[in-house]
Parts: sequence; C-alpha cells; structure tokens
Amino acid sequence: MRARVILMLALAVPSRLHGQWTVQPHGWFMSQGINKGTIPDRFDPGVGATANGLDKLDWGLYFIYGLHEGLSVGLGQGYARLEDSHNGTTLTTTGFEATGLFVMKRITQGKLGVLSIQPRVDLPLFYNTNDRPVLGPIKADAELRLLYGTGYGIGPHRGWISASVGGSAWRYGNDEIRYDATIGLDAGSGFTVMAQTFNVLALPDSGQTGIAYSSTKIGGSLVYHLSTSLGLVGGYYAGVSGKNTARERTVSVGVWITHRPGVATGQANPDH
Repeated sequence: MRARVILMLALAVPSRLHGQWTVQPHGWFMSQGINKGTIPDRFDPGVGATANGLDKLDWGLYFIYGLHEGLSVGLGQGYARLEDSHNGTTLTTTGFEATGLFVMKRITQGKLGVLSIQPRVDLPLFYNTNDRPVLGPIKADAELRLLYGTGYGIGPHRGWISASVGGSAWRYGNDEIRYDATIGLDAGSGFTVMAQTFNVLALPDSGQTGIAYSSTKIGGSLVYHLSTSLGLVGGYYAGVSGKNTARERTVSVGVWITHRPGVATGQANPDH
C-alpha cells in the first residue's frame, strides 16, 4: 500500500497552478506539458517507506471552459511512462493516466478577491489497475476544494496570489487533506514568474495513530507570452519534506493557450 501511495504522489501533476478563477462564458484555457521526473531516495526509513527509484515521463493536458458567468467545467488527462526500480527488480508501465473531471463555481467576488468551490473526481478509465507501477488511483478518487485568489501590484507590475485547500474522503486508502498556494508576478517584457507549493497530508485509518503519510513540494516556473492567447512555460518542482513518501524532482515544459471571446486570437502581447 505504501508503494502505491508513493507512486500516486509522484503522479500528482501540478495542474492547479493555473489559477483559482472561473473562465468567462464561452472562453477557455488549455495547457499541455511534458514532465520528466525522478524519485531517487526517500525522506525517512520508516516501516513501509520504499527505497525506490521511480522515473516518469508524461504528457499532461488541463482544460477549463466557461459555461456561464461564474461557472466553469474542466478536465485533466495524462499519458505516462513509469519505470520503478527497487530491490533489484524493474517494472515499467506505459499508458493513459487517470481522467480528472471538475466543476468550478464562483462563490463570491469583491475587493478582497475571489472565492470558488471545486468538486473533482479522478477516474481509472484507460488503464489496468492491476499494473505495477499503476498509472493512477485504483478506484475513483474524489475531492472537494475551496479556492481563493487575489491580485496585488509592485510598482507597474501586476501579480496575484492564490491558495486552495480541500479534502478527499471519497477514495481508496487514507483520507487526505490537500493544500496548495501560488504567487505570480508579471515581470514585464512578456514574462510571468511564479512560485508554488503543493501539499498532501493523510489522516490515519482505523487502528493507526498520527499522520499516515505526507508530502510537500515546492517549485518555480517562468511563462513567456508570445501573444495574449499563447504562452510557453517551463518549471521545476522538488519534494522538500515528507513522511512515508519519497522525494520527487520534476522538470516541466509546456504551452498555455487562452481563448477570450472578443479578443483577437494571436494579438501581440502589449508588453513586447
């Protein structure tokens, strides 16, 4: 069970960094990225922790569409190659990862920022849950999140801060608390810089005491906006602490595409 936990945390793509705001009606946002990661060691030698050497290469898609004012729907999908080497044995799995479906509903918006709620479910639709390493949860995994975002300024530069917290009590295994945060700044000349943190905390099952497992990742990324609708992004994410989980390091490159009704596609970035 612990080995599966480690793999699931490693597969957690930071798709939530794309902001806490719904998309305007009939607009949409899409990102596609390639992620190359490795988990060469472990945080602690506790019982159940695996001295594993998981390597992953995956493609990830995130898409969100505005249905109505303050209401958006979206999906996430990935395709991965996982190679798990430990105890002298190497196991490899290639295929589609879990399919994520979500709804984002704005609760309120004002001077203090935007508050939204997001139910999400990840489904094992396109892979064999008996494969090892497994490409996602072995049963449907659902969570409910609150998301908050607000803007700020530093001189002529605009920025934003976003945070989310949620619980997953509808999953196979321990219930989890998940919380993330992002701070971004438009640095000028078409560049946006971001710093993120992603966290998972597992509550004890019956008969367990203390935290079952935990993981904290931090990362940074840089977006270059070719136009108002197209951006190139690169990032690096690394595990910095955890219990009964392994240390992750991932490099990511990708593309962001935005469609805003009424804005000409490909319009030059005014910062250029």
